[in-house]
Amino acid sequence: MQGREPKLHVITGSGQIYDLAVDKSEITIGRKRDCDIVLADPKVSRVHAKIAQDDDGFVLTDEGSFNGTRLNKNLIQSSLLEHNDKIEIGSNKIIFLTKDETMRYPSDKVVITEEGDYKKWNMQSIKIRPEECSHLFAQTLITKPRPEQRTVPFAQPPDSAPEKNQAEARQEISSLERTNKVLFVLYEISRQLTTIHDFDELLAKIMENIFMVIDADFGFLILTEGERGEDFIPVVVKHKDEKTKAVHGEIKASRTLISKAIKDKVALLTTNAMEDERFLQADSIISQKIRSAMCVPLWKKDKVIGVIQLDSTRRENQFTEEDLELLKAISCQMSMVLEQASLNDKIRHEEMLRSRLERFHSPQVIDMIIQSGQDTQEDLMGATDKNATILFTDIIGFTRLSEQMSPREVNQLLNQYFSRMTDIIFEYEGTLDKYLGDGVMAVFGAPLEQRDDAERAIRAAQKMRTALEQLKEQGELGRQFNIRIGINTGTVVAGNIGSPKRLEYTVIGDPVNIASRLESNAQPNQILIGQETYNLVKGKFEIKEIGLQTLKGRDAQVMAYEVLG
Repeated sequence: MQGREPKLHVITGSGQIYDLAVDKSEITIGRKRDCDIVLADPKVSRVHAKIAQDDDGFVLTDEGSFNGTRLNKNLIQSSLLEHNDKIEIGSNKIIFLTKDETMRYPSDKVVITEEGDYKKWNMQSIKIRPEECSHLFAQTLITKPRPEQRTVPFAQPPDSAPEKNQAEARQEISSLERTNKVLFVLYEISRQLTTIHDFDELLAKIMENIFMVIDADFGFLILTEGERGEDFIPVVVKHKDEKTKAVHGEIKASRTLISKAIKDKVALLTTNAMEDERFLQADSIISQKIRSAMCVPLWKKDKVIGVIQLDSTRRENQFTEEDLELLKAISCQMSMVLEQASLNDKIRHEEMLRSRLERFHSPQVIDMIIQSGQDTQEDLMGATDKNATILFTDIIGFTRLSEQMSPREVNQLLNQYFSRMTDIIFEYEGTLDKYLGDGVMAVFGAPLEQRDDAERAIRAAQKMRTALEQLKEQGELGRQFNIRIGINTGTVVAGNIGSPKRLEYTVIGDPVNIASRLESNAQPNQILIGQETYNLVKGKFEIKEIGLQTLKGRDAQVMAYEVLG
């Protein structure tokens, strides 16, 4: 390993960039405040992953996170890290570096500077209310009345028209061109919302659109972080062209100017800044020869989450109030786009979550999991103690049955049988734990416990038995067979369990073993239940005591009951 110690180059989803030395044996990553790398991202679990040192080097391990950890684009459970490996957690990126190299951002860096009292500055400000945003863009298209239209006789050559008419025509053409550009930008901002899913890329594209309609030398978009929004994080930097970029290099931004736009919720315009002696103490203005600047707040619902600032260094290119109104309108349009992007991201997250859960849980249970919130989801899917009811069922004599059938026929029979049994499990809000050859294991009470878990498990078992008889009568299975069912209730450990390369949600514990053994002891089409299940449903079903049963692999006998009807 080259260099004195590895380091992590962190790029948060909100644009914060920093390096963290790996100077201890374990680095934790997650949403919790006591993690070494804290990522304020709803897609990040409280303790999402860790990087720990062993004899081979540094190993990245996913800590049972809800949304997974990617290493070089691949989902992993545990993997040895190498130089320049790229870790993705939610919308955050972390680069593992073992060599002495610095991630450089020449000509693209924004430094926030502390400057003097803004009250001494030559500024115009316009108050903004978030409810204005839906109307501002349309209003901006008509910032000035168009010049009165004049009719030029057809026979008169254009170059002989009165000079005044030509000037008005040029002005009107210029106004139309600008309006067309604004309309195009509006269309592009809306279109990119549906085509670009990466938040940073979306912001960068919108900034490019702004430069299409406003002539600026450079500009930047800053988002706020921290409990009170006191931290300013540059996420997009844009220059007019490569020449301008080379000249200005590192961009300095005034904390005072940005703070006023955010705190007072105002759009700010400065003109002739270099010629105003009140800017003598403003280092960012002087060092970059800024003659005009605009700074407008960026909204998300009713909260200011950042600013957009544009700067001009050319004497002949002073920003106007019309420019400020346009930037303010685009900012409001961006706010609506960001809100929709946030909603789209939530929808995509829910779709991904549903696709993971729908194979094992009923739609009702999935809805409850999704609506429970991120922290509760982690608690539900993590390894926790649950009081659950476990149901096992399998086909009697399946080995002999399959000997009489071709592999394709066996496959078709099992698919039809499993499909019907799974529908019944979901109908009674159970969880499909797994298919076991010709058998099914279902759980009622994990990941979500309900008061009537045992009752629903028995009702599901009764309907399974009835459904099988209907399938046989209709001849849909092609073969005649019987099933047996065992049910037991008790405290189990439920959660994502398995190897580092494959995890699955399941339950383990002695109550699971008893349910399986009861099923093995059952007669054809018989439903056997254990003592705890009987205690919970006594009086709700017709039940007959079978007596003490000797179960395979157990010394102590277990009381069993049969559900009749």
